[in-house]
Amino acid sequence: MTEKPQHVLIVSRAGHPDAPGLAEEIRLWLEGRGVRARTAENNGSDGADPLPVEGCDLILVLGGDGTMISVARQVEGRVPMLGLNLGRLGFLTELTSDDWRGFLKSVLAQCCRYSERLMLHYEVQRAGVVVHEGLAINDVVLNRGNLARLIRLGLEQDGEPLGSMRADGLVVATPTGSTAYSISSGGPIVHPELDVYSVTPICPFLHNFKPMVLPGNLKFTVRVEEPHSEVFLTVDGQDCIPLNHSDVVQIVRAEAHLKLLEPERSAYVSRLRAKGVIE
Repeated sequence: MTEKPQHVLIVSRAGHPDAPGLAEEIRLWLEGRGVRARTAENNGSDGADPLPVEGCDLILVLGGDGTMISVARQVEGRVPMLGLNLGRLGFLTELTSDDWRGFLKSVLAQCCRYSERLMLHYEVQRAGVVVHEGLAINDVVLNRGNLARLIRLGLEQDGEPLGSMRADGLVVATPTGSTAYSISSGGPIVHPELDVYSVTPICPFLHNFKPMVLPGNLKFTVRVEEPHSEVFLTVDGQDCIPLNHSDVVQIVRAEAHLKLLEPERSAYVSRLRAKGVIE
C-alpha cells in the first residue's frame, strides 16, 4: 500500500514528438484531481540541467527504458518512479499511452506498491586515485574495443582472488538488469527484488569462468590485466569510459535503492513472458 502522491514531476524524453503533448495532458488530469503536477524534459545525466525533483513524491517518466534509466541515475533513489512506455520493449515502464488513466486512478486510490531494487555503485581507480565513479541501474560492463581480440581481467570477491579470465568482456548486472545485456551473454534471470547481483563473462576463452550470483553486501573488483588491447567500461549502455592497463574497477551495492511504483499484484513471470524473455 502506498500513500497518495501530492506532487508529481512528469519527465518526458527529449525530442520525442508525442511526449510534450502527453505530459501536458497528464498534468491537467492530475491537477483536476487535486494533485500538484509539473513537467520537465530529460536532457541527460551530465548535470548541466538537473531535474527539479525537490518536493516531489512521485516521478512519472514518459519514454523508453533508456529514458527511465537516465532519469533514475539522476534521481539516485530519492523519489519513487513510474514509467510510461514510449519506446520499444519497456521492461521498466509499467504504463502505455492507452492505459495511463486507469493506472493513475489506482495510484491515487493507493492501490499500488513500491518495488525496491538494488543499484550498483562503481569507481575506477588509476594508480590508487579514483578517476571516475557513478551509479548503475542495469549493469556495469567491461568490454574489448574494435579489434576481435580477447582481453585479460583479474577478478576478486571481497578481496579473495577468483583468478584471471580471458574473454570479450564481463557483465556485472543488478537484478533489474539481469534481463538486459546480461541475459544475452548467458547470465541468469534474477528476480528484481533480490539483494544480489550477477557476474557473467562475455565469450570466455575455454569457458573457464561461469556466471555467478553474489550477495549484495560483497564488493566485486576487476583489474585490467590486458596490456595491449583497448578496454572500455560501459555503464547502462549510456556512458563509456576508456580504461588503462592496471586500472581497478570496484563495484558495490549502492546505498540507495531504485524505487518503482507497481500494481499491488504485479505479475513478474507474466511480464517476462509478454516481453519474450520466457516462453
